[in-house]
Amino acid sequence: MKMTIKELAKLANASTTTVSLVLNNKPSRISEAKKKEIKALALKHNYQPNFVARNLVTKSSMTIGLLIPDIENLFFSALAKKIENELRKSGYSLILVNSDDNYKNDIKLINNLISRGVDGLLITISNDSIEHKELYGKLLKSIQVPYVMVDRTLGDDKQPQVYFDNQLGGYLATKYLIDKGYKKIGCIIAKDTSLNGFYRYKGYAKALSETNIALDKKIIFEGNFRFNSGYMLAEEVVKNKCDAIFAGNDLMAYGLIRKLSEMHIHVPDDLEVVGYDKLEFSSMLGLNLPSVEQNVKELGIRAVQLLIKLLKKEKTSTKIVLNPLFEPNTFK
Repeated sequence: MKMTIKELAKLANASTTTVSLVLNNKPSRISEAKKKEIKALALKHNYQPNFVARNLVTKSSMTIGLLIPDIENLFFSALAKKIENELRKSGYSLILVNSDDNYKNDIKLINNLISRGVDGLLITISNDSIEHKELYGKLLKSIQVPYVMVDRTLGDDKQPQVYFDNQLGGYLATKYLIDKGYKKIGCIIAKDTSLNGFYRYKGYAKALSETNIALDKKIIFEGNFRFNSGYMLAEEVVKNKCDAIFAGNDLMAYGLIRKLSEMHIHVPDDLEVVGYDKLEFSSMLGLNLPSVEQNVKELGIRAVQLLIKLLKKEKTSTKIVLNPLFEPNTFK
């Protein structure tokens, strides 16, 4: 039978308040000897606090909800891990939900997390949310708990947000290909359905413009950030005689490279490919894919730090823009 705090207090010959202060590491005048005794008894009898009762008193669940669009995308699974590790340092637990990149699921899951009493939210919106920007904005205004938008935003400064400069990333990737002497540089991107994809495309176009390379719409292919879209578009890439491709994320690059291999087209000898995200999966496969790096650890840490400041009602900048890196021949 589960031990109660009253029973533990009786064993320790102390009040329930004293036991609570000790087990929650709260400041007090309780002697070190007594603290050690109470903690030893709690360990011996496998005492587990009643979180429901504690939450009623403290009005805090010590849980954070994290909404991500696609748990199968290695970028988001890595981000979720980094966020959970960082939250744990501050005593918070994580509830992770996956929207399958669907706006309607976003709405349902955010409301569900709030109904479960989370203290705050970390939100990575679905790509199609940008089509419902006004409605999404109204939802966020109605939320009664602090939240931070992570990686993907609605394109304005109204919400607390932490993200990478996608235009800079697209520029760096394309500039790398230009500097290697390529002229017919195609792009597989989700520019019409994703704000991040749109800005990566803008960086691609900027790099071409600076070098007086004409923007050729025939070699701008609309993907969806998934492996299959890169795979399916490979034949179009070859048909249009591209000599290099900037893929808007590594998963699309993987799909493209896989299909090119089946077509006996060698990367990078026959066609150069640059990705985006610098996933560790590349090094695990021994695939030396040049890729724009978004430091997932930094993104997770900065998002959690901002949320905790908001929870503590500290004054802070609520917009954090991080710079991606491009080191094509190194794995981390």
